[in-house]
Parts: sequence; C-alpha cells; structure tokens
Amino acid sequence: MAADAVEWGYEGPIGPERWASLSEAYAACGGEQQSPLDISGYETGGPGPIAFSYAGDASAVRNDGKAVHVDFEAGNTLRSGDRTYELASLHMHAPSEHRVEGAEFAAELHLVHADAAGDFAVVGLLFEPGEPNPIVQAILDAAPATGETVAGGIALNARTCVPSGTAYYAYDGSKTTPPCDEGVAWHVMRDPLTISQEQVNGLLAIGGGPTNRPIQPLGSRRIVLAGG
Repeated sequence: MAADAVEWGYEGPIGPERWASLSEAYAACGGEQQSPLDISGYETGGPGPIAFSYAGDASAVRNDGKAVHVDFEAGNTLRSGDRTYELASLHMHAPSEHRVEGAEFAAELHLVHADAAGDFAVVGLLFEPGEPNPIVQAILDAAPATGETVAGGIALNARTCVPSGTAYYAYDGSKTTPPCDEGVAWHVMRDPLTISQEQVNGLLAIGGGPTNRPIQPLGSRRIVLAGG
C-alpha cells in the first residue's frame, strides 16, 4: 500500500502515539531525532545568520483536511551556512508544535525547503495571541474546500513570510507528520508574531481540531540559539 494511502490523524487509534506502527513507511516516527521539541537548555553561538531570497507568488493551495498547504515555484531560496534550499511550500499548525521553555504558542507556521540533494530545511514561525496577522489571513482567505486544490491567482507572495528578526533556534530533527523523515535542519525563529483568536479558530476549523504533534525526546541532540 502506498504510504500516502495509510490514514493518520491527531487523535484516537491513528493518533501520534500510533504513527510508527500504522505503516512500515512511517517507521521513522519512532526514531531518536524526531520533532517537535521543547526548546530549552540551548547553547549560544554556532551557525551564523540565515538569508532569505523570497520574491515569488504562490502557485497552488491544497487543503488535505489537516492543513492548508501553499506551494511555490522554484526561485525562493533560503541560505543556511554553505547550503541553499528552495522554498517548496508552507503550512500551519494550531496550537504550536514547538515550545520554548515549556511555553506553548497559539500557532506555528512551517516554511518547508529542500536542496538539490533532497535534504530538507524547515523554518518555524511562532505566533502568540494578539493582533490579526496578514500572512495567516492570506492563507485562510486562499483555503479551498477539503480535498481541493486551487492553482494560480493566489494573493500570497513569499516575501511577506520573511521574518523580521534574525535569531533562531537550530537543531537536527524530522518532519512533524508521517512519514516523519529525519535529517531535517530546523530553524525556529526566536521572535514570535501575533495571531488573533478568530484566525486561530479558522486554523482549528480546517484541521478539525488541534494539529500539533506532541513534544518528542531531545536525546543526545543539541539546540543552538544562533543568528542574533
């Protein structure tokens, strides 16, 4: 059976604690370098600043019933160290997946990138309750019905997603949904944005409830505060 044909979810018998056993293709969900993490006990220094070269409009928007995925054509790049990644897509989780010093946030946006070798880098933006956010609103406004895809004419430019702050938490982790592939270079931006409760409610409605994977063990990994 194809991996994408194996149903998974956020509660019940197909919830996160069962992902690794739902399919052989999801075995990595039981690995030792999984995401998300509670970001604490981090070191300072390490990797330098990351650089965003974003300018392109979204090419398609997909609603898989758990999140709205906004796709981008090639040309929007992230430079991290000596590696360059292309922005592939973005999506959101509510509440946040990562925590900082045990504190949960209202939502989290993931900017998913891949390099020429197929390695992934994800930039996470955290949102705390406050004023409505234009990025979130653009995602909600563009969302098609569950199971549908809209191509073209999407009022969302990648440039609007570039964080204003430069400090980020770096660590080696995984995708936070099946198949939970490891080897993902995570960059969780330190400075949170704001999101309104109405917008949070919109995200929860799309996902049919909370869409955050529980915190995973840090193990022997290091978390580094960099770029600030």
